Amino acid sequence: MTASTDHGPVRELALAEALAWEADRLADVAAGRRSAAALLWSCETALVAPSRMSGFSGFDDACTGAANAGWPVHLRATGGDLVPQGPGVVNLTLVFRGLRSATPSLEAAYQRLTAPICEALSEAGVSSCHAPVSGAFCDGRFNVTVAGRKFAGTAQRWRPMASGHAVQAHALMLMRTPDETTITTLNHFYRDCGIDRVIDAGAHVGLHDLVPTGSGDDEERRFLERVAAVVAHSQ
Repeated sequence: MTASTDHGPVRELALAEALAWEADRLADVAAGRRSAAALLWSCETALVAPSRMSGFSGFDDACTGAANAGWPVHLRATGGDLVPQGPGVVNLTLVFRGLRSATPSLEAAYQRLTAPICEALSEAGVSSCHAPVSGAFCDGRFNVTVAGRKFAGTAQRWRPMASGHAVQAHALMLMRTPDETTITTLNHFYRDCGIDRVIDAGAHVGLHDLVPTGSGDDEERRFLERVAAVVAHSQ
């Protein structure tokens, strides 16, 4: 796990810096300069969209509207869908080498990504599983869910290399349940893009709503320290 700040295992980065770190580490693994890298990070308030969304006719107008509302838009190379970043969100990025002798498996990569998250939740007394959640942003079958609500979303990017594949796997974890402003911003972006999709606030849950009242900050730090420890052990 990449070194963190004195404030815990999470590095505070500008979003552009975090996306550049992911691209650079994927290139390192693909070129054989390293076998793996990991980073827990958070960033400023923003929206992140997959590159394919830039093809929608209303995308430029949607970006302008979001930026005017204080949510600048960045594009990412992984798949998935539109997601919010900022306070209350912590990201886990893993980059690693998949061997040529092993059958490439999206499921195995998602399991490797989500295992530290599920283990840390379990240690906090929270039971989780993988499942899609209707109405959640960037929904997928490898969401980490708690009682039918989305706690973490996942995405991947694969690059061929001489000895197999370089894999970038990313999880967005909700420390706090998204507020109405966040949900409204996502829905306005979809509307301006001309995309028929509605995000439901009740489809999500943050860590602070899953732990005992009054202990949220301490539980968040312990949770993230446990995620970092499990990741470091598995590298």
